[in-house]
Formats: sequence, structure tokens, C-alpha cells
Amino acid sequence: MSDNEGTTKKSGYRLEYASSARSKCKGPKPCAGSAIGKGELRVGSAVDFRGNTSFSWRHWGCTTTKIISNMKSQFESADELDGFDDLKDEDKERLRKAWEEGKVADEDIPETARKAPGEEAEEEEEKPKKRAPAKAKKDAGGVDGEKPKRKRAPAKAKKAED
Repeated sequence: MSDNEGTTKKSGYRLEYASSARSKCKGPKPCAGSAIGKGELRVGSAVDFRGNTSFSWRHWGCTTTKIISNMKSQFESADELDGFDDLKDEDKERLRKAWEEGKVADEDIPETARKAPGEEAEEEEEKPKKRAPAKAKKDAGGVDGEKPKRKRAPAKAKKAED
């Protein structure tokens, strides 16, 4: 075994603290697009774009149960995740707890990801939207309650000067 084997863990996920406030959250709808503040714990999912590997970042609290289950399928424990060793002890505990429960604790979800009370009920009401009725085709006579199009005015004839 070489000296640096196992020190850099290559996987599809990375945990770290945001180095600046420029990255945007790619999490669920209410939070998507909001800035991840400098120093906040974030989770990166590896994305391959035109041959370049980059990360798609999200707040730790915006990590879905599906992402955690995908992490579990790749790793035995949370300690094996890339960047885990660089985290603070309290964040390591939060991560281990979420690993066991299969979901992020409610107190870890950022305010930008929380739906306002009553907003959930509105969404349910909006779901069965119906499409607007198609415009009725004109009858043969062209009488449909719409104004008929005007014909172009004939070109003005130039006045002949004497």
C-alpha cells in the first residue's frame, strides 16, 4: 500500500464548506438557485459536462433521501465520503445521524428551502390545472364575434404638378 493511497477519495459526492458565496443551490424547488453562503456545509454531486468533471452543489439541508440512498449504495459508512475528514466534529455527527435515518434532520434544512405554511395547500389546488380551450375556428361566413381584418388602403397617386 502506498503512502497516499486512500487519502483522496474519488466518488460522485463531495462534502465541504463553501469557499465563497458564489455557488448556487441545485436542491429542491423552493431553494433551487439560492446562494450557498461562505462557510456553509455543502454537498457536491459530480457532473460530467463535455468531458470536464465539475460539481453541482446544494446545501447540506437540501440533500434528498434519494441522494443519501445513492451514497449508501456506494459506501459502507458516511466516514468514507470525500471531504468527510475535513469537517468539524458537530457536522460529522449530523452526517452520521442522517446516514442512519436516511434523511437530513429538519433543523438542518435552510430557511430558503422551507415552504411557507399554507403554500403546500395552494400547490395541491394548482395541480389539476386545465388547459385553456382551443380557439374556435371561424365559420364559413367569417362571423365569429371578431372584427374582420381591414384591407390595405390603395397607394396614393402622386399629384401631377403643372
